[in-house]
Amino acid sequence: MRCTQGPDDRDLLSVTTPLDLNGVTPEHVKGMRFGLSIDLGSWWVHPEIEAAEAARYSSGRVVDVAVPAVAATFGLAGRQVTAKAYGEGPVGPEIRASLGDRLRVTHSNLLDEETIIHWHGIQLRNDMDGAPPLTGEMVAPGGDFEYSFLLPHAGTYWYHSHSGLQADEAMLGALVVEDPDDQYGADVDHVILIDDWTVGFGPSPDELLRALNPALGGHAGHGGHSGKSAATTTAARAVDPDALARTSGPYVRSAALGGMVQHIAYPMHLINGRPSAEAEPVTVPPRSTVRLRLINAAAETPYRVAVGGKTMRIIETDGFPCEPVEADSVLLGMAQRVDVLVDADSGTWPIVASAEGSDAFVATTLRTQDSATTVDPTRAGDISELVSTPVQDSDLEATDASRLDAREADRTFRLELIQSPEDYVWGIAGPDVGKVSFKTGERIRVEMTNKTDMWHPMHLHGHTFGVPGYGGLRRDTVIIHPGRELAFEFDADNPGAWMFHCHNAYHLDAGMTTNFYYER
Repeated sequence: MRCTQGPDDRDLLSVTTPLDLNGVTPEHVKGMRFGLSIDLGSWWVHPEIEAAEAARYSSGRVVDVAVPAVAATFGLAGRQVTAKAYGEGPVGPEIRASLGDRLRVTHSNLLDEETIIHWHGIQLRNDMDGAPPLTGEMVAPGGDFEYSFLLPHAGTYWYHSHSGLQADEAMLGALVVEDPDDQYGADVDHVILIDDWTVGFGPSPDELLRALNPALGGHAGHGGHSGKSAATTTAARAVDPDALARTSGPYVRSAALGGMVQHIAYPMHLINGRPSAEAEPVTVPPRSTVRLRLINAAAETPYRVAVGGKTMRIIETDGFPCEPVEADSVLLGMAQRVDVLVDADSGTWPIVASAEGSDAFVATTLRTQDSATTVDPTRAGDISELVSTPVQDSDLEATDASRLDAREADRTFRLELIQSPEDYVWGIAGPDVGKVSFKTGERIRVEMTNKTDMWHPMHLHGHTFGVPGYGGLRRDTVIIHPGRELAFEFDADNPGAWMFHCHNAYHLDAGMTTNFYYER
């Protein structure tokens, strides 16, 4: 740990150990959080933030929503389950607003621990981002907080807790920003939110994390690791080994993702908060065009999604238009969203999300109101569309309207994704870790090298970036495969300080995070 000069010539407290993977040892990385920089000042009330918010388009409308954090008890697959939740069930309320609306959310914390909400993918004002300690303060038990921000881009987004592993319970939900000038011509519009689930059916998320690395204990946001103790070691040993995926074999390997997929064997997967046997069908008029907003809200599971007997037309990624692509199936990493169109004539078809690299799946049905056919979603895991090679980020490209303007980068930063060869510790290192700072108005290029043996969905808060290698595809969360390099670019137009991290919740808590700063 060391103090360095920050972007505004004030001190930043930094853990910035730029280790090459070949030099990493357990002694170097045990308990360390690579690239975590904590600004000792505050960006939150800076005039640049107020100016950026004032410059955003406003419709003049305000959408008021209540999102309480509660310990909810609800039925799930024949059991009564108690989980940290946003409301009364395993998924929070779906929030819909329009482009330019102000979203005003009353967040009441009825839990016995701190919490906070992150508004994923929204280019919102820095102090509303909800990622402590950088962009928001925790709401204490019994406390309240009002989020208030404009919605500057239409598209499919979502919200979730950014405190420890609370989002691996039921603290998540969909946020849809509708476009009054929508040009896609869909007759109906439905969210398909997919999630992996363990609460009440396996170890708790905290028990799983301690089983992966007993040195990782209590949480303060995504910081606060406690040391190894008798209590944590006992808890780790209490986890059934079958709850952790094998480190080799068919369960956790995927050619599409370049090797190992995940570490946790989730006992259940949900679609819109329900397992297959309880899933609500998507019922639409006959001869309609259906827009499905696919959201991977899982903590650790990538999904291959398909509609049995139908070809999907991919139209958007992370809220921005892409060139339309016909697809039998599409692969979504954690936190990614893909919008597709499906033509529904008359009938019933399974919508299936298959956990990549395994036989596990969750499904519901798409059916027209006049359909006389039925499909059992619990038996829909072997549809032929899932066998074909799925469409990934590399198969897509931005439309002219959503592509960043051609421009040379003003600054280029190089980062490396690393792991401990022996322990469950992940990090961000490289020559520029802890030094990513820039000025408003600049074009920024970030070049990543994945030196780990796993894929990672990398997410930047507060911005949507273009991926030059993928035809300028717009994303806020992009997959980088093991052993590969990938660059992304963005315009520095949302001042503040922002997290950049892996959206595998367990990789994040084990250290794969750093911060980006605007200079003042």
